[in-house]
Amino acid sequence: MVNYKLQEEDKDRRAEAERIMVENQKKIEEQQRKMAEERLAMIEEQMRFEQEKQKMKKREDKRLKEDQKKILGKGNARPKLSFSLGANS
Repeated sequence: MVNYKLQEEDKDRRAEAERIMVENQKKIEEQQRKMAEERLAMIEEQMRFEQEKQKMKKREDKRLKEDQKKILGKGNARPKLSFSLGANS
């Protein structure tokens, strides 16, 4: 009878330990899922930042190129100047 009671208590403790292990495993998996989602969000944010940075650089490069064209007078960037040497007196 005592041996049976000890076996039942042991069985109950094992069942409780198993339940706790399963619960802990679920918590770990949930935490890992959250961390993965956070990493993904960070990567997406970094990609958006890099894309915006590239767009800004491209606009700046284009602006500099247009400025250079104006300075050098290439590609009809500025109107041509014309002079005449006639006497207007």
